[in-house]
Amino acid sequence: MIAVYAGSFSPPTRGHLDIIRRASGMFDEVIVAVLSQREKRYRFPPEQRRSMLERITRELSNVRVICDEGLLVDVVRREGADVILRGLRNGSDLLFEMQLAEANRRIGGVETLFIGCLPEYSMISSTIVRDCASHGAPIESMVPEEISGEIYTAYGVSPAAERKGF
Repeated sequence: MIAVYAGSFSPPTRGHLDIIRRASGMFDEVIVAVLSQREKRYRFPPEQRRSMLERITRELSNVRVICDEGLLVDVVRREGADVILRGLRNGSDLLFEMQLAEANRRIGGVETLFIGCLPEYSMISSTIVRDCASHGAPIESMVPEEISGEIYTAYGVSPAAERKGF
């Protein structure tokens, strides 16, 4: 069975990686789809997000990372996947994700499976990581070590080891 785990991943967090790791144990293949909306501006371009995800998932042999700008149901069809996989942090996520799941079922006939994140990741979001990094605050507990320096660099901030005050 093949699952597509899609998101903007701008940037990837420890919560994203946790969902990917756990899913890799449940599915034959997990395709991580870095999606971009043409009308949105991202701090990290799609190929950089893809590269970050490839580095943090390199130990997971059944995980593949792709980039796309289209509809998620089209990605699922093109990749021959069986289901969409979504991570949930809290009840607010559930309401929004249920709407998306119903839309994907109606327009593409694709089912969505949800995985609840571990409690230690429930308050982490890419938005919070971006805000902290842009102000030079510590992000090491929120993102995988392999990519924290790259995130700081995107904001013109030196890595935590070189900063004082935090």
